[in-house]
Amino acid sequence: SLSTGWIAMAWATSALTQLAGAVALERRGRGEGIEEGSLTVDGPKLAVQTIPGLQSQLVCPGDVVSAEPGALRGRGVVERADGKLVATTCGVVEHVNKLLYVRPLKHRYAGSVGDVVVGRIVEVQTDRWAVEIGTAQLAYLHLGAIHLPGNVQRRRTDEDTLRIREFFDENDLISAEVQKVQESGELALQTRNSRYGKLQNGVLACVPSVYVRRQAQHLVNLPRVGVMVVLGNNGWVWVCAPPKVAGSGRQETINFSQMDVRYQKVHPDMRERISRVRNSVLCLVGYGLEVTPDSITFLYERSQKLQLQAWELLDTARCESAGLVESLVAATQSTEH
Repeated sequence: SLSTGWIAMAWATSALTQLAGAVALERRGRGEGIEEGSLTVDGPKLAVQTIPGLQSQLVCPGDVVSAEPGALRGRGVVERADGKLVATTCGVVEHVNKLLYVRPLKHRYAGSVGDVVVGRIVEVQTDRWAVEIGTAQLAYLHLGAIHLPGNVQRRRTDEDTLRIREFFDENDLISAEVQKVQESGELALQTRNSRYGKLQNGVLACVPSVYVRRQAQHLVNLPRVGVMVVLGNNGWVWVCAPPKVAGSGRQETINFSQMDVRYQKVHPDMRERISRVRNSVLCLVGYGLEVTPDSITFLYERSQKLQLQAWELLDTARCESAGLVESLVAATQSTEH
């Protein structure tokens, strides 16, 4: 519902409240709109508690944004003939020093240096791989930018070029880091760190990239769940069984490489947990909530307490009737306060 969705946005936008008062909006319309302390849509007032500092930052195309004198116009903002700045996209107004821009609520992933991404190999070329990560162009992973099995440190040779398919082949799923963004928008990836490499024994969930922000850890073992997740900044989330490798799993050790992880049979209990975590990710996005290890763990444990099956997390009616939505709203409000 509208009221539930408005309140649920607080979880994903808690950082925005710190920017209250940075900008002011002039919204054109028929005199109807957002009132102080409530949300008004076409006349009737809904009893919805508003989020402090958030209303003045959500904009739609055509909204006039007035800022301090000398503000610099950034992405998503144009200057009108009368000198006022107007938003050109739905999003959130961001103010960095004197730069004013609009961050879209939903957009195609563009990529930034240092982002952790999950992608699929779509083509093997002479000395590089073409990787699909959801961007407008394919990203590329060069042979010299990968972590060799066994933590071997040496220059790549012609023999490595001939054995390129032994490292990655078509349709392999990998985790990588954005190393460089070309002027054309093409991304160069690298997997030199032992944490990155081929992904096995799991399932992929694709969500809009805006729901996965930069975090302290993107490759996380959920402690109370026993499942590992790779939160790609491109919105691709990999959920899998923790790799069983002598060398303490995902930790950076001198003898461990993610490329050493092999396919293994996943027992039914682990499959159920993986499915529940994946569906928890999709459920969070369905209610407009940010995907983080804490939010995934909360929804996972709450769904178990409410005795919901893993597949029921994808059914909106069942989630609402079981009280899962109310739990999410309550958790959102407690996080804000």
